[in-house]
Amino acid sequence: MNATKARSAAAPRRRPKVMVDDAQRRRLIECCAFFRAERFRAAEPGHFREQDWRAAAADIDAVLRPARKRKKR
Repeated sequence: MNATKARSAAAPRRRPKVMVDDAQRRRLIECCAFFRAERFRAAEPGHFREQDWRAAAADIDAVLRPARKRKKR
């Protein structure tokens, strides 16, 4: 193993910072909610439930904002 590979293997991998505005976040949640509804109930476009929206929002927020507990360590 050469020095470059050893250095890159030991270096921590950083997640790229993602900047998403409110409109983009809403669109991501909308798409995620639709796919959740389609997967679990074969929903038609635009016909998803509030529970789909809330679950999708939680999923998207979890991806966009790393857990604060990890930052404190």
